[in-house]
Amino acid sequence: MPAILNATQRVLFLDDGEMAVLTRDKVEIFDLESGRPRHKAEIRIDWSPEQAEKGGYAHFMLKEIHEQPDVMNRLITRYTNAERTRINLDQIGLSDEQLLGVRRIFIQACGTSWHAGLIGKMLLERLPNISVDVDVSSEFRYRNAVLAPDTLVIGISQSGETADTLAGIREAKNRGLNVISIVNVPGSTIARESDGVVYINAGPEVGVASTKAYTAQLGALYLLSLHLGQLHGKLTRRAWSEGCPS
Repeated sequence: MPAILNATQRVLFLDDGEMAVLTRDKVEIFDLESGRPRHKAEIRIDWSPEQAEKGGYAHFMLKEIHEQPDVMNRLITRYTNAERTRINLDQIGLSDEQLLGVRRIFIQACGTSWHAGLIGKMLLERLPNISVDVDVSSEFRYRNAVLAPDTLVIGISQSGETADTLAGIREAKNRGLNVISIVNVPGSTIARESDGVVYINAGPEVGVASTKAYTAQLGALYLLSLHLGQLHGKLTRRAWSEGCPS
């Protein structure tokens, strides 16, 4: 998306087996197999062209390091109320009843996102007191992990297009499990194919070494842990006030 931000913030995402026909006046989406038209919901991307530029910094990595405080403030503001007494993960896609039924969590991710998952394991086991496993997605998709119906699968990916993580999500869905994704790119394939999503709202990350996206992934996992801890009754009022971001 950064490549087209100077022209538009309105996007239609194609799924596998779809084709777009562009003319001067319109865009039409068709199913490749049947030739029938398909309706696609338009998504507006809240990224600006300036976010994909260096903005006076010597290189993108330096810029993205300095963006971390704003990214974290934006994340906390997005998902908490003004009093910081309630977390609202409004796109999580699962009801409180479904989340209360979670007895085990399986995090699967690759690279930097996998390292974020390791910190997420510590948070999720400490705050909501739920057993957590963390797998590299390429292992998760092939090793036939034992997954009970009360297992929640969490996929983490900055781009939302990581091939092994996407395959892991599809494997979990095929087994009838609920899936939440933590991603950065709105409307990405992993976000679309999950039951729910927590967007980290870090904006475009151009630098190869992840900085702000990794920090935001940790923030999202922390907020999710607090939310589940509150739902499961594992956090006292004092623990909540001490642990909730301010």
